[in-house]
Amino acid sequence: MNIFKNILIILAFWSANLSLSWANTFSELKENSKYENKTYFYKFNDPTSDSTHDSRRTHALTTLETSSGSELGDQYYFNIDLLVYLHSMDDNHDDTLHLFERNNQYAAILAPKILNILYESDDFDFTFGLDLVDFGYAELHNSVSNFGRANSLHPTHSYDLGVILGRYQKYFDDDTLSYTMMPVEIASLVPIKSNRWRGTGDVYGTLPNGSSVSNIESKPLAVNTNNIRHLVNYEAVRSGYDYYLFGALGPSPFSVIRIKDSVYEKYNPWSWQVGGGINTVYGPYKIYSDMMYQFTAHQNDENFIRGTIGGVFKNSTWIKNFGINEIILTTEYARDENTRNQSKRSDLIFSSRNSRTGINTILSRVDFDVDDTWKVISVVNYNLEDSDNTKILGLRYKVNDSLGFFAAGTWFDGTDRTLLGIQRDNDTIEFGIKKNF
Repeated sequence: MNIFKNILIILAFWSANLSLSWANTFSELKENSKYENKTYFYKFNDPTSDSTHDSRRTHALTTLETSSGSELGDQYYFNIDLLVYLHSMDDNHDDTLHLFERNNQYAAILAPKILNILYESDDFDFTFGLDLVDFGYAELHNSVSNFGRANSLHPTHSYDLGVILGRYQKYFDDDTLSYTMMPVEIASLVPIKSNRWRGTGDVYGTLPNGSSVSNIESKPLAVNTNNIRHLVNYEAVRSGYDYYLFGALGPSPFSVIRIKDSVYEKYNPWSWQVGGGINTVYGPYKIYSDMMYQFTAHQNDENFIRGTIGGVFKNSTWIKNFGINEIILTTEYARDENTRNQSKRSDLIFSSRNSRTGINTILSRVDFDVDDTWKVISVVNYNLEDSDNTKILGLRYKVNDSLGFFAAGTWFDGTDRTLLGIQRDNDTIEFGIKKNF
């Protein structure tokens, strides 16, 4: 019996011993349910230059998130967040339901984002099951939280997904100390085969045998004690500022390319991470910074420092002279710098550098809240290292707190070996609707 069935059995056994009927649980889950539907209709501006890609230029994506929770007796809670995901592009789906399929590169129509049980005491709590792993202060680019997973089959509309974990949190007044153990890796979903969002080109160089790195089949780590990831995080709240410190060890979240037994593979070497961040708000300004350092054993990868520094400025006084209620300016600079090179051993082909984002990047976003109904958004992401970039211009119309419409244009530029340049065929115009109920 595999580990996922064991987890489900444990959850069922635990719930049964809390002496609460499933009928009451389901009734409470239904009563506490919240729903969010997002639907996008979009069109690629140009045909694809890759004949193997889905050649249709008009597509749709719709998602429905259902979140709820229920008490399971004294101090126990059940939390659930389900994602319905439907995309019209080829090579997106392969089944109706995925619970914990670790090695699946396709999306299911229905899959859990969160599915866990929480035990809550006066000064600590414990979570077991599927949950999100996310920390850091950056608004636009997160350099430090690299342990989660996502559905990025449509990269500009990505959805965070939970990982299997056990998390202990201890509370000290306004501070929190947490330990998270992640024993099972589940693959993130990224475009493959004929999916146009796979891009044209490869950020890596060609393999020695002439093939592409993108053709290497990526498999999650085997389930054993050596592949458990450990994360310790201390979060503190102070007068005028907040900060956090973290440490992590286990298989690196950044894979390298190596050859083993004459086969090329993506490999996650053992690594250690330490880092932290600080966030302060005064008046209309918010300033923040995230920083981390990764050391990899036996020089299987580079050692590197990566981080993001940024700020947010809000103004609702002088901007009203232009007929706009409020302007929000967000600017960040993300940097990734090597401190030691990868070993030159013949089995190591590429380091993880080309797969790491925020190498030397400026990001900015401007929100114009024209009034309670209209908002205009402009986003620019420019990589100084390779000059690849993306630009977004969007418009939102809010009918009320539960219904809104929006439109956006997205443009990519760069060479075929850059993270954004490989999407240069995929400039789009889109229209969407968001409904909460």
